[in-house]
Amino acid sequence: MDIKLIDICNTLIECLNRARSISGLRAFNTFNVATGFIDHEGLAYIHDYLSDAADVKILVGDLGPVPRQVYDDWREVIRVYPSLHAKFYLLGNGFVILGSSNLTYRGLEGNLELNLLVNSRDLYERLMNHYNELWRKAKPLTEEYVSDVEEVEIRVSKHRRDIVDEVNGKLAEILNIGDDCLKDYNPLKCAVQVTGAINERFRGCGDLPENCLANTVANMVANSPRELARLLMGSPGSVILAGHPLCWVKSFINALRAGRINVDELDSGIRIYEYMVKLASVKCQGKARELAEEELKRLSDESYRDNYVRWKIPYRLLPLT
Repeated sequence: MDIKLIDICNTLIECLNRARSISGLRAFNTFNVATGFIDHEGLAYIHDYLSDAADVKILVGDLGPVPRQVYDDWREVIRVYPSLHAKFYLLGNGFVILGSSNLTYRGLEGNLELNLLVNSRDLYERLMNHYNELWRKAKPLTEEYVSDVEEVEIRVSKHRRDIVDEVNGKLAEILNIGDDCLKDYNPLKCAVQVTGAINERFRGCGDLPENCLANTVANMVANSPRELARLLMGSPGSVILAGHPLCWVKSFINALRAGRINVDELDSGIRIYEYMVKLASVKCQGKARELAEEELKRLSDESYRDNYVRWKIPYRLLPLT
């Protein structure tokens, strides 16, 4: 069997991007997955990545609950196989990813994984035959496997909320404001206050004020900005970071990584913010989605844009920094 090892990747995203760059394709026409666990954020990234893939199938194990968001949006292409713990990805064109990454946000980027990207027509065909047999025997994804997302997040990711609380606390301390404008979403009340505090504290810092603030926070929690960002992005999307739902940020970052955003069009803070909110109104679920839909309506009001958004951008973009 002729197997060509393309790359060894620490994250699933690395292998996916490497495969796409080598193949020269915008997206693969096939995406068949076996994974032990799954979450909506992992699927949201894959949805952006896949583009117009015609053949999408996802096999997941029954070792843990499936978030309701996944059931609502993806159940037609998901089946459940008892005790499945294997992780492999069949991308088409002979590309295969074998390794430790589940199809979850943590598996995509948050964890240090080990995945092999290989290109082999023989291996691809053998694994596809094996996959089709598993798929034939698997069960449909039904309500019995589902838990509400908040229950899953609290059980699996509760400790991840602590870093968000710590960052919000440090932000409030640095800016000398109450943390209610950072742990809750209330732009009408908080935009002027937070933006004014940011600009006052970091005027003349040599960079964008919000960037200087983000670096200061990273230093105060004894982390590099990159590591702190990784920890924050691994937190539940329902939490509020710097006054905005974290899911909003994740939706934007996922689309950016998947190459679905033309960065040349995002030439101002308000364009970036508006694009993020539009994505969140589609990609997020629950309260985060409701808040995004409400904000989109407010953004259609020029008075709101001028008085609470256009000149108050540091508050809006602070989570993205």
